Amino acid sequence: MNILLDSGKPFDVAVADLQRSVATHGFSVLHVHALSDTLAAKGHPIDKRVAVLEVCNAAVASQMLALDATISLALPCRVAVFEHGDGTRLGTIAPTTILAGFELGPDVGATASEVERTLRRILEDAA
Repeated sequence: MNILLDSGKPFDVAVADLQRSVATHGFSVLHVHALSDTLAAKGHPIDKRVAVLEVCNAAVASQMLALDATISLALPCRVAVFEHGDGTRLGTIAPTTILAGFELGPDVGATASEVERTLRRILEDAA
């Protein structure tokens, strides 16, 4: 399941607000990929601005990796900001959706659900 929220904020404001919201909720921004800029620099411009933020809660990631290092295939969490219509859209793929393809114990599922709730709040606060 995708978690998508529309915002009337300009792209740059939405990206900045998302970064603040990530920190407010105990996560860190590991990297910001200015995807539309990267594509343009490689000769493949697109007509929308797109940024992908890699975000992580170190304590939760450490806990989950201690249970099963296979989870590293799904880390870090990614949240996107992109121009959409007259505004901006923020979104992520739900961690429970990503981890559904893994053979993991129930502790991991409960933690993924909590991370998902937090990511939703991060997006809601930034939108």
